Amino acid sequence: MLTEANKEQVLEAMKSPKAKLVVFYAEWCGPCRMYKSSLDELADKDHMEILRFNIDSDKHFAREMGVETIPFSKVYENGALVKQFTGFRPYEALKDEIKNFLK
Repeated sequence: MLTEANKEQVLEAMKSPKAKLVVFYAEWCGPCRMYKSSLDELADKDHMEILRFNIDSDKHFAREMGVETIPFSKVYENGALVKQFTGFRPYEALKDEIKNFLK
């Protein structure tokens, strides 16, 4: 499932026992737009729960989360940050990047 998330949803996802991918993006970002198709495919084929947070909706929160470049992806599991990476990934590369967290 791919969800357009607000700050509260991101904070809740960070506490989840289940692995969740949180992606920080902006509408004006070309690589972010390309990345969305990879995220859609990952959500559909691999049943990964993905939250996308538009940094323009709350720039202060994005800075608090350590976002310096976009797209910026973070994987949370059992209330902990377990992986983070920046940039666009085609579907297969994205799946390989987070394969340890796919159930």
